[in-house]
Amino acid sequence: MVISWVDFSVKDCIKPFSLSLGEGDFLFLAGETYNDKLLRALAGFLPKECNFQDSIRINGQRMKKNDAFRAMLLPKNAVESFPPHRTIGDFALDLSPVGTTKKKLENYAATHGIEKHFLYSKPSKIPLPVLQKISLWIYSLNASSAIFVEEPEGGFLDDCRPFDFLQGLLKNGTTSCIVYSTDEKDVVLEKASVMQFCTARIAVFCSDRLVEEGVAARVLENPIHSYTKEWFKVGSKGQRKNGSLWLYCPPDCQEQYNCPIKKIISPSLWDYEPDGSHKVICKGFLSYMNQTLQ
Repeated sequence: MVISWVDFSVKDCIKPFSLSLGEGDFLFLAGETYNDKLLRALAGFLPKECNFQDSIRINGQRMKKNDAFRAMLLPKNAVESFPPHRTIGDFALDLSPVGTTKKKLENYAATHGIEKHFLYSKPSKIPLPVLQKISLWIYSLNASSAIFVEEPEGGFLDDCRPFDFLQGLLKNGTTSCIVYSTDEKDVVLEKASVMQFCTARIAVFCSDRLVEEGVAARVLENPIHSYTKEWFKVGSKGQRKNGSLWLYCPPDCQEQYNCPIKKIISPSLWDYEPDGSHKVICKGFLSYMNQTLQ
C-alpha cells in the first residue's frame, strides 16, 4: 500500500509526501525535516481546507467522495488530548465497536494492566505513567489500516513498554502497519534493530524529501546518503546545536523572492520559517547535490 499526500496549502509550493507500507511494517521516521503536519494529513486529522480529497492518494488513486482512509493517530500530546471533563471509560466506549458494554471494556482494560477504577476517573486524577499506558490502549479498541504514532516529548515511560504493545497490535491484526515518529536518534538506533514480530524499516527525510528508505538492518549497517550518516552520528538536536542542518537567508535579507541562496535549488525543496514567509534550505541536501554534481 502506497499512501501519498500533496500539500496544496502553501501557495506556489507543492510538497509531495509518499510512504510505502506493507503488511506488518513498523516504519521509523528519521531526520529533521519530515513534518508532523504530513502525518496528520495522512491520518485525516487536519482541517478540511488542508486535507481535502484531492490531496490524498491510496496506491496512486484519488479517494472517492465518501471514502475515508482508516487510520488512527496517537499524537505527541496524547495525554493532554483526553477530554478533561469526561471519564476515561466514557471516552473509550465512544471509540469502541458498537455493542461494547462497560463490563467488556473493564475486562479488556484489565488484560492490559489498567485497573477498573481508572476507567471511572477523569484524566487529571490519573498518574502520568498510567495515562501513557491508557493512551496506547485506546488505539487497540478499533481495527485500522494504519496507526501513526508521534512519540511524546522525552519518550514513553518504561512501564508502558510501547514497542511491545505496538508490535502486539500488528501481530493480532488490529492494524496492518505502524508509522513511528521520533526526534531521538537513539530510539531508532536501539529499537529498530530488535523488532521481532514485524518488519522494521527506516525512512530518512531531508528537506521534506525522502532521501533513504529500507529495511532497518540495512540502513543501520550501511547508510548510503550523506544526510543519513550525519543524522545517525549527531541526531536532530546535535545538528541544530552545531548549526549544520540549515542554511538560512540573512535575517535582514531584503530580497524575499530573489534571494541568491534560493536560486540554487528548486522551490519544492524550500521550507518555511514560522511566519510562513522566509524560506530556508537544508545544508545536508545541498552537500549531497554538490557531491552528485562533482
